Amino acid sequence: MNHQSRFNSNLWLLVLVAFNGVWLGEAQVPFPGKCPDVKVMDTFDLEAYMGVWYEYSKYPFAFEIGKKCIYANYGIVDNSTVSVVNAAINRFTGSPSNVTGTAKVIAPAQLAVAFYPNQQLTRANYLVLGTDYESYSVVYSCSSVTTLANFKVVWILTRQRQPSTETIEAAKKILDDNSISQAFLIDTIQTKCPQLDGNSTELIGDDTDVEDFVTTVVPNAIEKA
Repeated sequence: MNHQSRFNSNLWLLVLVAFNGVWLGEAQVPFPGKCPDVKVMDTFDLEAYMGVWYEYSKYPFAFEIGKKCIYANYGIVDNSTVSVVNAAINRFTGSPSNVTGTAKVIAPAQLAVAFYPNQQLTRANYLVLGTDYESYSVVYSCSSVTTLANFKVVWILTRQRQPSTETIEAAKKILDDNSISQAFLIDTIQTKCPQLDGNSTELIGDDTDVEDFVTTVVPNAIEKA
């Protein structure tokens, strides 16, 4: 197989992987090759990491389509278990929603997060590449689909809905240090959001999944436009 044919084969594989990846519920952006090595924090203060983190930006993620005011609230259950609440507001309907899950500490700064019954908590899919605990956190996840392709997801989380420029620069430096592309980062809307009471998780309501978003929310929004 010549170089051009190999390139075309890999390109079609990435297209196929990207199409299927919309429904995988894990990483969403396809890249060639296996998951690269990244530098995870050597030491990690789990207790200091708990509480509310607002989503500043992320790679495209299917389950966050049409959402704003996204945040996560983490709480310690025991020495190796963390409770997870992810909450958001639907941009089209204004309805709040949340999903609860569990995380297991696999190693320092490496957690396995699950949101579904019987989902295994054995592989770390939430890697903290860097955090100062008080202003920013850079979270990374990668899944190798084949030896030729992988899916990545990256989140920049902040303690404030509107973080300082210095905070974001510090977070993005961690991405640069790990040679992680910033080209796919999408900023999350964090304006006109409800005020949280401390570390409250007041956002509750009917969720809108991807299928409902495509078949109901989008057509209704177009009709009203």
